[in-house]
Amino acid sequence: MDKKIIDKLVRLSEEEKQILLGQKDIRKDDYTLSDKFIVNSKKLLSSNKQIDLRLHTRFIDFPEHGHDYMEFMYVYAGHVAHEIGGKRIDLQSGDILFLNRHIRHSVLRAEKDDIGINFILSDSFLKYIFHNVQNNPIISAFLTRNFDEAGEGEYLHFRTKDTFPIRNLMDNLIFALAQNTAADYTILTQIVSLLFSYLSYYKETLANNITISSPQVLFKQYVSAYVTQQYPRARLAELADALGYTSVYLSRRIAHVFGKTFRELVIEERLRVAERLLLTTRLSVDEIIRTVGYENQTHFHHMFKEKFGETPYRYRQDHTSYPLTGIDEASTEN
Repeated sequence: MDKKIIDKLVRLSEEEKQILLGQKDIRKDDYTLSDKFIVNSKKLLSSNKQIDLRLHTRFIDFPEHGHDYMEFMYVYAGHVAHEIGGKRIDLQSGDILFLNRHIRHSVLRAEKDDIGINFILSDSFLKYIFHNVQNNPIISAFLTRNFDEAGEGEYLHFRTKDTFPIRNLMDNLIFALAQNTAADYTILTQIVSLLFSYLSYYKETLANNITISSPQVLFKQYVSAYVTQQYPRARLAELADALGYTSVYLSRRIAHVFGKTFRELVIEERLRVAERLLLTTRLSVDEIIRTVGYENQTHFHHMFKEKFGETPYRYRQDHTSYPLTGIDEASTEN
């Protein structure tokens, strides 16, 4: 890395100068518009930027906070310690910590030679490069949950000190942003896309992948998984037994959490699977009805038409390109 770039980055900021002169607390107004201390991207990104870097503030404990954007820290030198959900995460030189926009964390005091560089990435920047990482299971899942309005806090901790391609990419990203020469948006998107790809390739560098989930989210995940896996034969009583609840209580809680009844969740899943089978297989409608758990064909046809506006047979005709010859559709127009 060009020494001039690093000298520029590690130069004492005005905030750090005030801290060394005796300022006791972080000036939250410099970071947030919220009483809950959510760091606001508009405070850190100029109007024409979708990604930027910022030296982590040293010489003081940075209190617990959240972000309205995805952030990652790269430790260029020394070490920086974060606290997340009561757990201490020690980042050494070369480590990368990704924090989604739902997580809260604090950062312990760093000294002069502890160089942590924060990268601020807007949602629009991440969505632009998302198609480049869709075959990358770790990063694509992390970004998907980052975009989810109801998502939970999550972080990824990579130890990349001895992984030259990643260190080289980080040097390139720092250089491009610090020099302000990356006016070409394509340069930045390509560097970050490559970074994500290399992190996926060097799987052994992933030290921790943690989601900080609330009890309500865990409950929602469990119910959703049960419905997805057991939709042909799903029963409220069976799920209640597995969770240790009465059926009456579980029914009320599902309605509160999902805004839908258990029966509505099952019907939605059955119709979703039926639609997929219509479009991707040559199973007859009768076979699909049995596969998704219905015995009453008339009832199924009524619900399908109510949701999709067409009978299953007509829906298949209108949304697939392969011929229907040989598919038994005798009962599809009930």
